[in-house]
Amino acid sequence: MSAEIAAKFVNYTSKHVFLTGKAGTGKTTFLRKLIKLTHKKAVICAPTGIAAINASGVTIHSLFQMPFGAFFPDAAGNIINQDITFNFNTPRTIVKHLNMQGNKRRMIQELELLIIDEVSMLRADMLDAIDFTLRYIRRNRNVPFGGVQLLFIGDLHQLPPVVKNEEWRVMSGFYKSIYFFDALALQNNPPVYIELDKIYRQDDAVFIDLLNNLRNNKITAEDNALLKQHFKQDFKPSADENYITLTTHNNKADTINRERLTQLKTKSHFFEAKINGEFNEYAYPNDKSLELKVGAQIMFIKNDMTPEKRYYNGKIGVVHHIEKDKIEIELPDEKIIFQISAYTWENVKYKLNEATNEIDENVAGAFIQYPIKLAWAITVHKSQGLTFDKAIIDVGDAFAPGQAYVALSRLRSLKGLVLTSHLRESGLQQDKNVHYFSTTKKPTEVLNEQISLESYTFIQEYLFGAFDLNIIRYYIKEHLQTFDKGEKSTKQHYDDWTMELYRDFQKITATADTFINQLKGLFAQQSEYTLFNVSKRVEAALKYFSPLIKGISDKFLAHIELLKEEKQIKIYLTELLELEILVYEQLKKIHKSKALLQAIIDGKEFSRADTEALLNSAERMAQLQKAIQLKGVALKVKSATEKKKKEPKTDTKLISFELYQQGKTLEEIAKERNFSVGTIEGHLAYYVATQQLDVTKLVKANKIKNIANAVESQKSKSMGVIRDFLGKDYSFGEIKMVLASLFPSEE
Repeated sequence: MSAEIAAKFVNYTSKHVFLTGKAGTGKTTFLRKLIKLTHKKAVICAPTGIAAINASGVTIHSLFQMPFGAFFPDAAGNIINQDITFNFNTPRTIVKHLNMQGNKRRMIQELELLIIDEVSMLRADMLDAIDFTLRYIRRNRNVPFGGVQLLFIGDLHQLPPVVKNEEWRVMSGFYKSIYFFDALALQNNPPVYIELDKIYRQDDAVFIDLLNNLRNNKITAEDNALLKQHFKQDFKPSADENYITLTTHNNKADTINRERLTQLKTKSHFFEAKINGEFNEYAYPNDKSLELKVGAQIMFIKNDMTPEKRYYNGKIGVVHHIEKDKIEIELPDEKIIFQISAYTWENVKYKLNEATNEIDENVAGAFIQYPIKLAWAITVHKSQGLTFDKAIIDVGDAFAPGQAYVALSRLRSLKGLVLTSHLRESGLQQDKNVHYFSTTKKPTEVLNEQISLESYTFIQEYLFGAFDLNIIRYYIKEHLQTFDKGEKSTKQHYDDWTMELYRDFQKITATADTFINQLKGLFAQQSEYTLFNVSKRVEAALKYFSPLIKGISDKFLAHIELLKEEKQIKIYLTELLELEILVYEQLKKIHKSKALLQAIIDGKEFSRADTEALLNSAERMAQLQKAIQLKGVALKVKSATEKKKKEPKTDTKLISFELYQQGKTLEEIAKERNFSVGTIEGHLAYYVATQQLDVTKLVKANKIKNIANAVESQKSKSMGVIRDFLGKDYSFGEIKMVLASLFPSEE
């Protein structure tokens, strides 16, 4: 039931959600299912490289290109003027370090749902840095996270975020705690607390009660007595008992594994991982060089995906036989022997599909290794997500609250538990901030009522956004301003065509604005028939607006078709197709808003597949393939057929640069190459960005100063916004070159 409620909050509201649950309740399973089915454009990230790989996502730092160090928000005020000896960032330094290319920036702008896995390790200041970055990139500074919904997944009773004493000395001045839920960005909009309550790992009622008491800071005398029954200080299991030791520090675990491996008299075999493409060495999910011997105790670090389901993540086994490329594992309890295969961990990167405007997963690299590792010992930290039948737990020197819980919750039952040290109070007690946050959990009945209210607000805002055409009108206007009647390029011949299209779209936009006001009036009535009445009006609006917007899309495509024989026009074709994709995406959103509204009214699920079925995707792909073929390779779109490799083309920017180096003026280069002056300025802007050209040689000093001032006063790097502010005395090429000098990392 809790999983269903969480899915509804994610799919039919804009509320942030914190999904938690005891170890073994299925948080990972929920994530896998959600990412396949949600209709929202979603990305998964995690605080560490290994957590990201395990979640099939990316790290927070790579997704948002953040520098390392603490983050001080604007609310910190003068506190950052203290004598600080550690690395830290502010909103200003975050902007300075942002190096986000066009596609990634647009992907962040299209993002609807950000999923953060293993959130127990996420610091409050890091979440505030995410908040600032999303507001900045999405140009939506007054809305937390720039309007993106967040789903936090993790167990706060497990390992906490890491913060140094000197960092907390300063940060405690404006943070209640270092946990993510105390981020300033969440104080006025806290996440809905949802806990998965069905335990799949344990079925021992006494053990489950003990774990619950550990989580809730309610350790009883009976619990302590029960734990003492399993205390065996010098316990030394025989080799065939297959115990694994859980300890607090890496060096302890490594020492135990090394000693036990050395004691085996069999031959060492080394298996080297194969690494394809990009894969950060700090995120390797297993040893790059895996040393094994016959007789070594190992554990599996992945589930068996074959129908036999012979092993699971954390299952203990023994190496039975080794040949050159062959490893056989014995499972003593089951008395079976089988050969294992190498496993491929994928390094995922996200990219906005230029054709569909959907966020696609792309495999950037792979780590291929056998999914086993030595398992006489493992750290508590690395045991998260694993399940053991037998474990020797040595956490007497637990250094973080909750470590005892993490260690104990790895076990299926008390039968397999051996304690070699008494548990200290510090390792048993949970953090008081976590305990307080857990009290915000609401009963199921209250959550269901909240879903009903929040889904009403959600569909209202979604409909307003679907029929708000002003952003596209703005982009078409910005495109119109790139025309220069003084230039002689082919593009300039179509100034009048563009103006006519812009006027047509302005009329559609004005009508859509009127319709949005009508919707606001209907929603304001708040009766039991409101959604039904809205649905009738939206259905009528869909019939009216859909052919009009589709008509604008068709005009763009027909115009591209008309220009297919023209030369030196690839950039113009790219501009046209990018605008057409925006128009078509809005058409999709209008259709989706009607279907989503109906799903909410009917109480039915609405999935990614439902979104894909709204319009004729085959016809759409055929249109795009035709358009893209006309304009060469400026836009890359996935094709079912493998494209032939093309000969590398000469870098057109380099040709312009070399001609400039020869002493030719921009006008002379433009004439010789049959380009506009603006195009040549664009070529040279690249070399300004790489600091091979001095912008003062290309743009007058007073213009450089005025453009820089405009960037600051308008809080924008958009050439259209800056041109609107400064006037037509400033060319787009001049603005681009000055921007390149101010923000070289973004070129």
